[in-house]
Formats: sequence, C-alpha cells, structure tokens
Amino acid sequence: MTPTAERVRQTPYVELLAMLGESNLPPGGLATVRTLAQNLHLRPGLRALHAGCNAGFLSREMARRTGVEVVGVDISPAMAEAARLRAKEEDLHHLVSHECQDMRRLTFADETFDVVFSGGALAFVRGHDQAVAEMIRVTKQFGLIGDTQLYYAEEPPAGLLDRVSEIIEVPVPQYSREYWTDLYRTDLLQPYWREDTEAGSVDDADVEAYARRMTGSRAADWSEEAQEALYTRLLHIFGTFNENMKYLRCTNYAYRRLRADSEPALFV
Repeated sequence: MTPTAERVRQTPYVELLAMLGESNLPPGGLATVRTLAQNLHLRPGLRALHAGCNAGFLSREMARRTGVEVVGVDISPAMAEAARLRAKEEDLHHLVSHECQDMRRLTFADETFDVVFSGGALAFVRGHDQAVAEMIRVTKQFGLIGDTQLYYAEEPPAGLLDRVSEIIEVPVPQYSREYWTDLYRTDLLQPYWREDTEAGSVDDADVEAYARRMTGSRAADWSEEAQEALYTRLLHIFGTFNENMKYLRCTNYAYRRLRADSEPALFV
C-alpha cells in the first residue's frame, strides 16, 4: 500500500528514511568509509560491530571493501529491517547481519568483537557515556574502536539548531571537537589515530536534484500528491542539513582497547 501525502508529511524522519531505503552515509561520506576501513585495519577473519547502523550503508561498505564480518545494531526496528533488506538485495547477507538493539544496552557478551565502529550515530543518542561504555565492553582487548563525529567550527545562525532538532526529533547541542575526544578519555582506551576534515556542504541545486531523484526512484508508483509531499519534505530536510553543514567540521578517530592492568603511555 503506497503512502498518502498526509502520511509522508507526518512520518518521523528516521521512519521516513527507512521507508525510502535512504543510504544515510556517515559524516564525510565515502571518504570516511575509506579512511575508517584503512585505519581500523579491517580484513577477512575479523568480526566487527556497527553501533547505530541506521539503514546499514556503512555496515555493507565495510564488509564489501574489506571482507570483515559485520553485525549492525539500531534502536529503530524500521531501520534494522531496512538494513537487513538492503544487505540481502546486495548479496552481502553472508557477511552482514542487523539487529534491533539499543547501543546503550547491548546484549552481546564482553569482548565479543575485534573492532567496533560507528558513523556519527552518537549525536542522535541520549546517554553518550552509556553508549561509549558499552562499545568498550564488547571490544576485545587490544581491539579498535572507531567513529566519526561532526562538530561546530563556527557559530551557526540563531534558529538553525532548532530547525535541525525539529527534523530529527533529538536536541542538537553545539558539540565541540573536544567534547567528542573527551568522551573517549578513559584508562581503558588509548588514542590510536585521528584526523579532521571538512564536513562537505553542497550547492542548493545539488540538494534539489537529490530530492527529485529520490522522489523519482523511491516514489514512482505513488500519487502525484504524495510525490510532491515527499519532494517538498526532502527539500526541507536536506536543505536544512546542508545549511547546517556550512558551520561544521568532521573528526575521525580510533582508539585502542586496553586491559585494565595495561601500563600507561605518555607519548601516544
């Protein structure tokens, strides 16, 4: 059953992306995929957790490019199901699986994974300390934890953060680069690698073209009214995100998971 225009207007952001099967790339896009895969040393024989997988784009690309086995988790049942379907469609189900789980309360045993990575999902989570503690808990000793996060390099205009928060239905504080690095400051982790990059805003014309392409490819059999509602909503969502990107930068990082009795290191 195709959605009505009213349903398109009222469906929450996360559920709308799941309905469309939107890939939802991590901050920094494909460059982040490449650099995380390289600096987390992903390869066949390793088992990785993708925490906050959304529709599973990063899960699939990591597995496709490196041969690593990936388990993705997301708190949204719709997102977890969308990720499962895409992995099956792309013939990656032998390497990639997805589950509906809260990354703050994972059901996996201690030290289950060789590598744990995320793609900016922490910004959508209430309870960052809990989530990071769980990521550490399920990582094997001397395994790696990697993430990419956006931070504000410039002060955004008044009202812009409110518009972003209204779309994603989560408050958006002005996180700094130091906030994300301090979040991982613990005796159980050792800094392994870090870099800062541009967030990557695009021209307004690119946003309009994207909204048209998504509407044409994902809503071809919808009514004209529903298609127009989708186009208008996508234009609003991604136009707002693109404006926000102008004030952001991106930091990519990895940490090495230590034993509780590991010796301290000063110059890392």
